[in-house]
Amino acid sequence: MKKFSVGFVVFLLTAAVLCAADFEIKVESSSKTGIVRAGERVQVKAAAFLDGSPIPPGFKLTVTHWKYGSLRQETVPAEQGYAAPLSLEKPGWTCVTFLLRDPKNKNARIVLKDKRTTTRGTGIILEPEKITFARPEPADFDAFWAACKAELAKTPLTVLEKNPVPFSSAADKTFFCYDMKLACAGPKPVSGYLSVPKDKSRKYPVVLCVDGAGVRSSYKSAYPNAVTFSINAHGILNGQPAEYYSKLYKTVLNGYFRSGADSRDTIYFKYMFLRVLRALEYLKSLPEWNGRDVIVRGSSQGGAQTLFAAAMDKDVTLAVTYVPAMCDFSGCLASPRRHSGWPRPYRADEKEAAKWTAWDYYDCVNFARRIHCPIYVSTGLIDTTCSPTSVCCMYNQLASKDKHIEFHRDMGHYARNDAGQATFAEALRKAAKKAD
Repeated sequence: MKKFSVGFVVFLLTAAVLCAADFEIKVESSSKTGIVRAGERVQVKAAAFLDGSPIPPGFKLTVTHWKYGSLRQETVPAEQGYAAPLSLEKPGWTCVTFLLRDPKNKNARIVLKDKRTTTRGTGIILEPEKITFARPEPADFDAFWAACKAELAKTPLTVLEKNPVPFSSAADKTFFCYDMKLACAGPKPVSGYLSVPKDKSRKYPVVLCVDGAGVRSSYKSAYPNAVTFSINAHGILNGQPAEYYSKLYKTVLNGYFRSGADSRDTIYFKYMFLRVLRALEYLKSLPEWNGRDVIVRGSSQGGAQTLFAAAMDKDVTLAVTYVPAMCDFSGCLASPRRHSGWPRPYRADEKEAAKWTAWDYYDCVNFARRIHCPIYVSTGLIDTTCSPTSVCCMYNQLASKDKHIEFHRDMGHYARNDAGQATFAEALRKAAKKAD
């Protein structure tokens, strides 16, 4: 039998205790909403707890400060907590976030009580309505996307595969589910799961769900009284073992979000976006569609695809986007500097930015100017992936007269869109009543 040292046994026991314990970081802000006026100082406090009591000595808090697109970090003893003001002088965003570090491994993040995230924090945004675009859109923006749509039209709308698949014990009673592939322009097909109500006595809204960043299968989704198509971002196989997606992410799709950036025609997102249009085209061809309601929803990279869909397909009647990516790429060139939206293709250098003008054709700020349908947007004031200023820059350019933005003071890249979700559910209820 293998022998272990006393120290190693103590380490294992300590690790087990840490995993079983409930750690919390409680953050307080003197601002109720996080939306502030010029000159307003917001007081922030943070304290760490273990099993409901003040945390014992030895633990550390990593404190990260974001302000005007720049960051700095400090480390403080967790037992002393944190207290400091937040303030802004010009329209923009700042936040402070906290990570609790394991005293036995300073590089390890301690998972907090609700298991949702390791980070807590709070942020403020000053005069979000005044955040403007830092660079003009290309003069041939519409011509470029018209040519892309013409390229798509050259590939006939063809169902390549439609394989019935099980859903769930509850959903299988009311929905058919299919693993779908559609012919599309570019190297990959549209690939996703389609759910169709079994009740053929009525017509339905169609809902397109688009995927966030990463490499994964589509999800099987079904909404009451709707036809739902959930597509993966890459036109890859669905329902494969985790190793399949992990290998793709490490090989052919490694860094896909910056692939082909030398030209607007080769940027990876071109065909990802065209697959969105093809998916909508297919949904509108279905005999189950009610001919009226077309809804698109997505988060992060899926939020960017949602904005593209609403801009390029005038049949879209509702867009719900959570923490949308790909907004305000040139924010890093603004004064004061802003933290550009994912994937931040270039830095705050005019010469470098001048080399990457192809990205201007994919900046959702430019799509926003072409969106006229009702749209619901959310942002989290501690989101450093798709910063609040990047989302607000896009939001301020929306052409829609029926637009809504939801700020979450203490949320990051998982911020909810409560109003959008409620409106989405109500749209499906209204459509069902009309069908009756």
